[in-house]
Amino acid sequence: MRDLSEHISYLRGLSEGININDVSPQGKILSGIIEVLQEMSETIRDIKYDMEDFKEYVENIDDDLYDLEESFFEEEEKRQRKWLQARCPNCGEELYFEADIFKDEDEVELVCPNCNELVYVNESSFDYDYAVYDEDSEVYNPNPS
Repeated sequence: MRDLSEHISYLRGLSEGININDVSPQGKILSGIIEVLQEMSETIRDIKYDMEDFKEYVENIDDDLYDLEESFFEEEEKRQRKWLQARCPNCGEELYFEADIFKDEDEVELVCPNCNELVYVNESSFDYDYAVYDEDSEVYNPNPS
């Protein structure tokens, strides 16, 4: 930007140095061109500063939007995915699984990854007599005592 202003000042100095005046038609044209160049240079400078401010503003909006999206999708994922906890009756290993497996119509078996013991089978329907789900603590106990 500075180069453009310097070039225009140089042209203005040259025109004054060779005595181009506003009296002759050629002098009027060259003076007018230099004035237009000066105005264009100032306008471009103003646009450049406005653009820098606008760029910073858009970057801030983009950062805020990213944070908002991240927060929203984390909350959405938390709402959609409920995890339940069970304890293997054989080895005592704590197991975690999605609560959505009880919505499945297919047979679902929970096997302990530690001892490979069968922890729970839903056999196509959730049997409330043999399993207890405590909503307050989100603990699933397949063998209530």
